[in-house]
Amino acid sequence: TLQAWTKAPGGGWLKYGAAVTAHVGADGLSTAPSEFTSASPIGSFTLTQAFGRYSDPGTTLPYFKTTPADWWISQAGPLYNTHQRCSSGCRFTRGSPNEHLYYETPYYRYAVVIDYNTRNAGRVRQNGGSAFFLHVTDGQPTAGCVAIGQRKLVSLLRWLRPAAQPRILIGTA
Repeated sequence: TLQAWTKAPGGGWLKYGAAVTAHVGADGLSTAPSEFTSASPIGSFTLTQAFGRYSDPGTTLPYFKTTPADWWISQAGPLYNTHQRCSSGCRFTRGSPNEHLYYETPYYRYAVVIDYNTRNAGRVRQNGGSAFFLHVTDGQPTAGCVAIGQRKLVSLLRWLRPAAQPRILIGTA
């Protein structure tokens, strides 16, 4: 289940909207996800970048519209767990294990980067797990991402504000 919350004036938390069904990794949740499991990371992670095949739905998060040249790098090396744009002569493999963002539909019609094992998280560990996103669901478990319905994701994208330092908390209640 995914439930959005907002900090109340004077302290405490208030629910934002209704809870929705969320799909996580096929291997469940893990404190040590990797390239070799389909588990979602447990913890609290910032949400600092959005992207999608479709145009910006009105988010104030930094947003890029994907093209056929957009990739998320999961191969070990200096570009590991980063977005790269390249169509020829790339410094990475154009294929597995890297994700060709533009063609991963419906998942990346809209998505938000979950800052697990990213530079925004403070460090990157090779093979420590990459390409964790909040994205559109197909109704099935994911390879480690968190997936929800497209309408709810668009609503959240419009609601998220960088100044509020948005986070996603992944775990069990």
